[in-house]
Amino acid sequence: MRGPKPSYPISLTEAEVKSLQQQVRAHKTGQSTAVRARILLHANEHPEWSNQQIAQALATTDRNVRKWRGRWVSTHSIADAPRSGAPRHFSPCSACPSDSGGLQSATTERRAIGTMESPSHSTTGEGYHERTNPFQQNGRTLVESRAVTTMALP
Repeated sequence: MRGPKPSYPISLTEAEVKSLQQQVRAHKTGQSTAVRARILLHANEHPEWSNQQIAQALATTDRNVRKWRGRWVSTHSIADAPRSGAPRHFSPCSACPSDSGGLQSATTERRAIGTMESPSHSTTGEGYHERTNPFQQNGRTLVESRAVTTMALP
């Protein structure tokens, strides 16, 4: 295949090869990390291949191959680069209330509303009562009413 020789030759040590192979085979490794490791392993095994050939063999783009070859030469890491921008002002856990009292009381209140039934009229042998089922939509509790007819057993 056509293309210039890669400007970042990759030469890995045995320990690096084993580590990258282990990351490729691991079930818990993210796919982006596995693709990066495959790129480096192919570049090490076939130093004469161009970026386009490696990209075709791995079903990725030559831009991706160039990026990760260059990143490996400069940092010897396949981890993501630090994100730009201001750091977070709060952690995801600090946004949650530390006590679950508010959540528990809302759940208890919903459960109590869900079991409310109006008294049945048992004088005729048939009962008519309304059962309410609350549900939430857009942060508001809505109540759905269903009329249920029951027959009294002799």
